[in-house]
Amino acid sequence: MRVLRIMLITIILGGLTVPLISCAAKSDSALSESQVMTVQRGNLEIDITASGNLAYSDYQDLAFQISGASTQTPLTVAEVDVQAGDSVDAGQVLVKADTLYLQQAITTATRALQNSQIALEKATDSWRSITYPYSFTALTLDIPAANSLLGDASLQLDNAIAVMQKLGLSREQYDWTQYWDVWKNLAKAQDDLNQAKDYTRYGQGQDVFGSATVPVYDQAGNIVKDAFGRPLYESIIPMASYWTLKAAQQSMESAQLSLDTANDNLSQAQDNLTKSVITAPFAGFVTIVNVKGGDTVQRGVVAVRLVDPTKFEASFMVNENDIFKIKLGQTATLQVNALSSVSLPANVTFMSPTATISAGVVNYQVKVELQSLPKDVQLRDGLTVTVNLPVEQRQNVLLVPYAAITTQGGRSYVKVVSSTGTIEQRQIQTGITNYTYTEVTKGLSEGEKIVVPQGTATTTTTTQQSRPGGIMIPGIGR
Repeated sequence: MRVLRIMLITIILGGLTVPLISCAAKSDSALSESQVMTVQRGNLEIDITASGNLAYSDYQDLAFQISGASTQTPLTVAEVDVQAGDSVDAGQVLVKADTLYLQQAITTATRALQNSQIALEKATDSWRSITYPYSFTALTLDIPAANSLLGDASLQLDNAIAVMQKLGLSREQYDWTQYWDVWKNLAKAQDDLNQAKDYTRYGQGQDVFGSATVPVYDQAGNIVKDAFGRPLYESIIPMASYWTLKAAQQSMESAQLSLDTANDNLSQAQDNLTKSVITAPFAGFVTIVNVKGGDTVQRGVVAVRLVDPTKFEASFMVNENDIFKIKLGQTATLQVNALSSVSLPANVTFMSPTATISAGVVNYQVKVELQSLPKDVQLRDGLTVTVNLPVEQRQNVLLVPYAAITTQGGRSYVKVVSSTGTIEQRQIQTGITNYTYTEVTKGLSEGEKIVVPQGTATTTTTTQQSRPGGIMIPGIGR
């Protein structure tokens, strides 16, 4: 339904109706069925008013999120703990499914996890038995650290040689302490260099692979010697030992992957067990129960509908002439027809982008949601309500009855009574109207008297007009 309503909040039309005695014959005839009122100022508000019905705005359709033993197998309902109309608390159990196969899945996953843990432990022990006390890391040796140590050792060696050369290498020229210090530095540098080379080749620790030791040759094919004339040797790992090490590591990595998979399977089985119970996500009451014990249901089939009894909305239709006057979030007032004294605040939450066209009349669906509900007011789904949306208002403007205005050639006129009692037709300009009272923006002054039809209201009033069929009267000014 589409209605426009004017609310005259503070209008005082105090001019008393008085008969005009000293008028010409023509004036007497004009006033025989008319009355006179004084033009006054007041406040004018225009609402879009429509009727609708309450509906719950916050509800959830609850369903099982798992299937039976396979994705194609239905789930068996074991227990239904509620019925339509029951009030429930947040977290309360509503429906339970048969969990036998879920418990079996958890048992199976737990055993698989334990076996994976044992396999990983065995693979790790095998790896350690081969590499101990080495510090291999996935066959990727710590080359940067070894190179750093190698550089430090080389620097120490160079410094020691430079000192020896500077001192002349003649023991007789120096005391024993000086020579001994230089010799120790040189020996330590040589040892660090050899150790760095070993780190770079196959890690830190004693040689448990039975690796061969071979001399180090230079590019000319000569054996490389240290500063003391000692041949340098390097160790090489036999190929068989390398593959043994690699196989041990792969076994350990495979066991770790199996353990990760077993953990995932157990978590999934436990999650499925949790999903075998439908609980209330919030406090409310049950409106629909679609299942009973022993039923078989597929995943996603709605078992229970739960609503929040404190949240309501109303839906109604708005004519194409008025839809642009409404905005999302706009405030509204909702009145329950069965509770005439109850007026509740609401906001516009939805405006349909598509039209509903019937018999050539274009309307759009609009929804408002209730913002607060007094504790002593209990609403029900389906109650008839009247929604008022204020769209235009004027404060302290000149107001005249709509019936006092005539239109000719697109212009508006009123009959003004002069101070001598004569009547003149005067052109005016108007603003907004609700077809009971109209705003006058030009052509009249406060205190002037105009002629209005007999029976027209001339005092403070509130009017409401409605048209059956759900079509709203346009709220535009003349």
